[in-house]
Amino acid sequence: MWEVMYKIMNKRKKLIRNRIKCLKCGDIIESEYTHDWVQCSCGACFVDGGHDYMRVGGNREDWEDMSEWEIDE
Repeated sequence: MWEVMYKIMNKRKKLIRNRIKCLKCGDIIESEYTHDWVQCSCGACFVDGGHDYMRVGGNREDWEDMSEWEIDE
């Protein structure tokens, strides 16, 4: 079991789509490049970082993660 967990934990992940859905206003917002800070229309949440990093702000219950990741084998 530890061998399987070790293999999973040591895989590299690449951020393909950095996006979230605001559960208050329904906007799907996406950050497409580094320091591309995007806020939903009601102001409840934001996403930032493009494909380099994922930074999300707002109350956790107000947004749904819709990001996509590629995992290197």
